[in-house]
Amino acid sequence: MSKKEFKPNNRTKNLKKAVLIVGAACLGVVLCVVGAAALYLNHILDKIDYQNTPGQEDGQSVVQVKDDKTLWNDNVLNILLLGTDERSDQYSDNARSDCMMVLSLNRKNHKIHLASLERGIGVPIEGQEDDWLTHTFAYGGAALTLKTVQECFELDIDRYVRVNFNSFEKIIDAIGGVDIELTALEAQGLNGEIYTNAITKHPVHEGLNHLDGYDALQYARQRFIDSDWQRIERQRNVISAAFDKVKTMSVFKWNDLLDTALPLVKTNFTKSEITSLLMEAPSFASSEIDQMTIPADGTYGSKKTSDGRSLLDLDWETNIQILKKFIFS
Repeated sequence: MSKKEFKPNNRTKNLKKAVLIVGAACLGVVLCVVGAAALYLNHILDKIDYQNTPGQEDGQSVVQVKDDKTLWNDNVLNILLLGTDERSDQYSDNARSDCMMVLSLNRKNHKIHLASLERGIGVPIEGQEDDWLTHTFAYGGAALTLKTVQECFELDIDRYVRVNFNSFEKIIDAIGGVDIELTALEAQGLNGEIYTNAITKHPVHEGLNHLDGYDALQYARQRFIDSDWQRIERQRNVISAAFDKVKTMSVFKWNDLLDTALPLVKTNFTKSEITSLLMEAPSFASSEIDQMTIPADGTYGSKKTSDGRSLLDLDWETNIQILKKFIFS
């Protein structure tokens, strides 16, 4: 029995035509949305102050060679976070970097590690005697601090992000403040009840407090109540609290944050690298931040400069291995 040849009628032809038209229209809308999003993202990223470092051209790495000594893992991105001590919108070339942290993002298992570098670590500076790590910024800006961390810790790190006191305060305000647990001693200091270097505008108490940008900065700067070791732990507490806050923000709040924060930042990341990081950000949304301080307990001594200042004299090999295990575990 022969099969009857199917001949599409006008209704079938019109239906196919309608489907094609609707499909083309949907594709056009999607392309328009994607194009608009790309233009908007490009507009937002243009607000960043991009700063190439010596040896970095067209977005290339400033790490020249992968040698046997360098701690290297293609799945891990190490970023030097720098907090400089300017108290205005303007950045200075001779500022000090009082806050230095290595932020490590593992793109494979989505772990986040944050290691503070004590500012009093004694490091070699070309043409000078050994000096504090914080002073490398005054000698050669972010480029020299980055190079020093890279070489002294034999670490694969060639990107930095820099903020100052003023931008730190504005960024915390942009996310709506942070929740910080205060000890009784910290609360007394921030209220000015005992001798301290940083006092909040609003009264605080022992326990959980909601701090705006100014008060969070004062909390992060406190050191006279205990020591610089506790101060750098407080700095990490603010970053961790800010990260927790950002994870819960809506898309609209994210837009406001980027609009406020990006013009306040200096970095040697390229625009394409930041675009890639923003695309990866959701994969880190459920991550916790593992923290530590370098040097580790019992791995350093002390030495003096010619003008009598004390430097932390590190057991470099031990601290390099501790940092390696922390970052790449």
